[in-house]
Amino acid sequence: MSVQAAVLDLFLQLQQEFGFACLFISHDLAVIDEVSHSIVVMYRGEILEQGVAREVLQRPTHPYTQRLLAALPVPDPVAKGERRE
Repeated sequence: MSVQAAVLDLFLQLQQEFGFACLFISHDLAVIDEVSHSIVVMYRGEILEQGVAREVLQRPTHPYTQRLLAALPVPDPVAKGERRE
């Protein structure tokens, strides 16, 4: 198991057992999706979008967030092209 996966598993375990909360800062949206209940998207110190994690990741309203999500790697080239449109 990678160190990253072990740390994420520990965060999830602490959340479930103790109601653990923390401020997690990352550029890795897959990781953010894994451990976050709410998300704040920032650019140069300015909050551009915030909300429940699933809503922000599935229906982003700010163009910057939309571009971040469109830039995520997708193994299927057809799906990748459709998502970027």
